This record gives sequence, structure tokens and C-alpha cells, in this order.
Amino acid sequence: MEISSLYDRDKETGSIISGNTGTKVKRIKLIGVGGTIVSRQSENGFVPDMTPKELISMIPELEGYCEIIFEEVMNTDSSNLQPEDWSFILPVIVNALNDKEVDGIVVIHGTDTMTFTASATAIFVRNINKPIVFTGSQIPWEVFGSDARRNIIDAFRIATETDIIEPVIVFNSRVYRATRTVKLREYDLSAFESVDNFPVAEISRTIDMVDPFVKLRSEQTENAYVDGEISASVALLRVFPGMDPMIFEHIVKGGYKGIIVEGYGAGNLPIKERSLLDKIKSIVDRGIPVVITTQCVFGRTEALYETNNIFVQKGAINGKDMISETALIKLIWALGKGKTLGEIKEKMYTNLAGEIKEFIN
Repeated sequence: MEISSLYDRDKETGSIISGNTGTKVKRIKLIGVGGTIVSRQSENGFVPDMTPKELISMIPELEGYCEIIFEEVMNTDSSNLQPEDWSFILPVIVNALNDKEVDGIVVIHGTDTMTFTASATAIFVRNINKPIVFTGSQIPWEVFGSDARRNIIDAFRIATETDIIEPVIVFNSRVYRATRTVKLREYDLSAFESVDNFPVAEISRTIDMVDPFVKLRSEQTENAYVDGEISASVALLRVFPGMDPMIFEHIVKGGYKGIIVEGYGAGNLPIKERSLLDKIKSIVDRGIPVVITTQCVFGRTEALYETNNIFVQKGAINGKDMISETALIKLIWALGKGKTLGEIKEKMYTNLAGEIKEFIN
């Protein structure tokens, strides 16, 4: 990409420098995954069709602000993303983290599964030493009123101007911790919300840090790496009135090694008509972990009622304040780290990236 006349390259290092200040312009790795933000209208609806370079070429504000290095991993609707795709995306992020010429990372991604990919980055990647910013849009670039330009500029500001070193989602002028974020709205430009946690920061004329516990850049010298094997080994099941308990047997027969169960309220499950107790106990007795989370957007699972406590007594794991999307990723990771149910529970309760409150035992 061309740099404006205010910016030149250092003859020895090749780094871009500002003609006005003499300071180095930061290099940002832009990783393309796809999504609404790069979609165009087709006869079947919107489909990802634009490359990251095409997208950035239409944002002249970024010219000279930073040097952009492009890498397109895939270009797909995020509804098509599978755990196997994270195995391709995460190594690209790790390579950028370990590249000393890269100062920050922006990932263009569809909104439908952005929280899953961002959480997978937070849970599986170790020694993060620079900003990793996920963004996308609710409205395709080519549609009048698109939020794409604003979100991209905000994402580059966070990657360039801050020292945040944990995966975040930037959307509608807010910065969210990956492991504490859910998509709540399909049409509203404010698609995401932070669950039981402050946003990390708010973006306006300035970038205002809101969360005092955000991880910031330090003298990290160890190389980043993917810690564990990503697989499609965990199922996520939402409890509903009339659920046949046999559904758990079908899930196990399908080859899943762990189950996240979204209960009512504080993680409550039926124990009378169509009781789930016997089936969950049977599965746990076979060494398959069952983690109970809540269907409520805000709140946590607690052994307040018999309809939760009795399942915990039979070996189920309370998900505490983990949101279901993150609990699924966390259990995939924990299955590769623990052999016994006790070891897996210990891993689930180990705070890796702000996904669970550290005071919870």
C-alpha cells in the first residue's frame, strides 16, 4: 500500500518513519477471515467476496497512519467456521506475535462466530505480547450506512495506539474482552455486549481505558505458541421444557468427549418429569465431563437450588460465571490437559484470560 508523502522509509532498517516527527510508523498485520464486512450482494444473498486489500484501499484515512501487512487465511461467512478452521487461524496469529517487525494484529471476521474465534485465541495462545483486535461489521461495506469504516479505523487505533495484550473485540466504538463477550443483536450496530464485566475501553476522540485489570504490554521475551490441540470434541446443549433425556446418549454416541449444558437461571435442570439426573450421572460416571452454564445472559451458575446442587453432587461441573461460548472453548482445551474428571475440573477453574473470576474455587 502506498504511503503519503509525509512518510518515508529508513534507508537502513526499511521502517516507515514520519517526516514530521521522525518516529517509526507501526506495522500492523491484517488477517482476513471473511464475514459481512467483505461481503457483496449475490443472487443468493450477501457472500464474502472482497479481499482485505480491496477493503483497506477504500479507507484513505489509514494511508500513512500505519504500515499494513496483509494475510488472508480464508474468506468465508463466519457461520461456516468450524474448530478445524481455528487450527489454521491461530498459527497465523502466533506467527504475527513472534514477528518482531509486527507491532499489532487486526483480524477481520464475521460477527456470528467472532466470539468463538476470539475466545479460542485467548484460551489457546500463550505469551501474547501485542494487541490482537477482532472486528467486522453489521452492514456490508457496499451498503449505504455501513459500520465497516468506523469499526476498522477503531480496530487499527487499538492495535496501533494501545498496549493491550489480550484478544479483544472492537465494535461500535467499544473494546470488549474476548472471553466475556456475546453477540446480542443482529441488526443494531451495537452487536456485542460485555457480560458481567466492564468493556475494556471506549473509543471517541481519545481511547479511554475502563477496565483497570486489562493486560498491558510488558517486556515479554518468550515466543507465543498454541497450547494444546483444537478439536470438535465438545457439544453445547440448551435445556428446554420437554427435552428427552436420551438426547445425552445421542451426543455421546456422536463422539463428543464433553458437554456444556445451558441450564435455566442459576444453572438449574429438571429432576422430576423428564429428569436429566440419571443420564448426566451416567455420562459423568463414564468419565465424560458435563459443565453446567446458564441460559441467562447476565449471571452465573450456583448451587443455590436442589435442581443444580444435586447435579454437582453427582459429578457435574458448575460453569460459575463463564459464558457458554467461552466454556465450550475452555472445555476443549481442558480435555487435552487433564485425564481425570478432577484434573479437567481444575483446568476449567484455572483463569487463563479473564474468562472466570479468580476468587472462584
